[in-house]
Amino acid sequence: MEVLGRGKSALARNDSVNINLEKERRRTPRFPWVVEIKGSVLSADEISKDFPDSLKAVTEDIGAGGVAILADQAVPANAVLRCEFAVPGSPSVIPTLMQVRWSECVEGGRRCKLGLRFLL
Repeated sequence: MEVLGRGKSALARNDSVNINLEKERRRTPRFPWVVEIKGSVLSADEISKDFPDSLKAVTEDIGAGGVAILADQAVPANAVLRCEFAVPGSPSVIPTLMQVRWSECVEGGRRCKLGLRFLL
């Protein structure tokens, strides 16, 4: 590391970068991506059924392992969702299965931010 000989300010900058990296547990980077998403919670016997539009949300970012979304309702951790991502400017959607990894209330509890992991 090239911290030696650069003074305390360089050391402090590098320490703050290392602290931020230690808090980040993702193995792959996230990228901003905002599209509409629809989905519903599945149980084993519902996988083959057409799903109702029970969850509507907007993505915030995406990475190789999953997405962060902002939804109007909470979904239990570990729930499996059948999701469809809208393709901007097209009637097409991208279907996928995802698992809720975490959730937190935001905007005074009016909305929920969810972390979803790709299963398919």
